[in-house]
Amino acid sequence: MAGKAYGKTLPFGFRGAVSRQPDTLIQPYTNTGEANIEFGAPVVFDTTNGGVRKIASGDAATDIIGLAVRRMGQPYADDPKGYYYKKGDTVDVLVRGSMTVELKAITGIAARGKVYVDPADGELTSVATDNLAVPNAIFATGNVDSNNVAEVTILSRNI
Repeated sequence: MAGKAYGKTLPFGFRGAVSRQPDTLIQPYTNTGEANIEFGAPVVFDTTNGGVRKIASGDAATDIIGLAVRRMGQPYADDPKGYYYKKGDTVDVLVRGSMTVELKAITGIAARGKVYVDPADGELTSVATDNLAVPNAIFATGNVDSNNVAEVTILSRNI
């Protein structure tokens, strides 16, 4: 959540960080896909292997079960951002509750507005055109910080 000190607005937090914790459900799954899952990214259930994987072209909005939660620990060195779950890692998935996420685009973002994902790159956005609506997900306040980080709430489970 954002804060203020002496008239300055502070950043909202880091992508994938859980916020407003009392109504939070997080479930662990194995990353069974080949692609890395970045913190805050939407994940789909892999029915073949019983885990989760990063969303890809061809997936439906109803396949999304939640968002990857940020974990504490040493980042991987092979990526400039370094913060992701690789294949075989246990992924903590937010299936209900609130978290901060980094957005690809913020055009038209509004409080209680729908959250979308671009299936081509798996990035969250506020733009509906050519994107999938994340089931049961809304923008909590519609505010975005200078890093394009906003708070998203998943109202109910999609499992």
